[in-house]
Amino acid sequence: MKQNTIRNVIIFSLIGNILLTAIKLTFGLLGNSNSLVSDGFNSLYDIFVSILILVVLKVSNKTPDKNHPYGHEKYEGVMYLFLSFIILLTGGFLLKSGISNLLKYFNDNTVIIKPESYTMIVAVVALVIKFVLFVVTNKTANKYNSSSLKGDTKNHLYDMLSTSVSLLSIILAQFGLLYFEPIATIIISIFILYSVYEMIKEAVSFLVDEAPKKEKVRAIHQTILNCDGVIKIDDLKTRKHMNHIYVDVEIAVDRNLSLLEAHKIAEDVHLEVEKEFDALHCMVHVNPYKS
Repeated sequence: MKQNTIRNVIIFSLIGNILLTAIKLTFGLLGNSNSLVSDGFNSLYDIFVSILILVVLKVSNKTPDKNHPYGHEKYEGVMYLFLSFIILLTGGFLLKSGISNLLKYFNDNTVIIKPESYTMIVAVVALVIKFVLFVVTNKTANKYNSSSLKGDTKNHLYDMLSTSVSLLSIILAQFGLLYFEPIATIIISIFILYSVYEMIKEAVSFLVDEAPKKEKVRAIHQTILNCDGVIKIDDLKTRKHMNHIYVDVEIAVDRNLSLLEAHKIAEDVHLEVEKEFDALHCMVHVNPYKS
């Protein structure tokens, strides 16, 4: 049920991005709006992003096997990083294009043609479609805690900002402020590059076994100490595994306990941590307490 819902939302995004690309590029070219064309190329890359997410979701949800005993979820992290670099190329291309057109305008202010007024309507329609995609994707991402959908949600958000900037530049161009068209392209590229920076940081954290936030580690530490029979914690290590975590802990218990009693304490810690913190696995090692 969960995977089918996520897949359907990605397909919904894919259809929306195909529609947006066609609208922006067609009317941007016909209506002489460079910023709308730039935004169209942004949506074109979103098509490949949606396809890539669909492919990786199929791989990441495969059950563990001999060569992947911890499952295939980290393929989603690899996709997230690869997706970041695709968007980085988009932002770099648009930044170069915007700066080039702005310099050309200062040398010859006739090189930029005033966009047709109907491109404003096109930009508004595109903004409404993107808002619907953002709401649907964001709601599903939060419900199922999906990294892929969270990445796509950020993409939709920055697309909304870029389309808003494009709309503003078209409106200003109607009043003769034509240089706002390349400026809008530059601003759109900056939005994209900032989103890439945030995505790369998150993708790397998924792939290098980074620990969860300090608040969560402290909560895990306190939960373990609260378990009956745990005298102290000798060592605690946690690491992210996409949207889940792994926990390795060494606890100290009364050295006079029997093996069965010590095992019972370890089992209680194991179950409590997995239940409270959605941990994929909590490995507990028992040490005899030394006062």
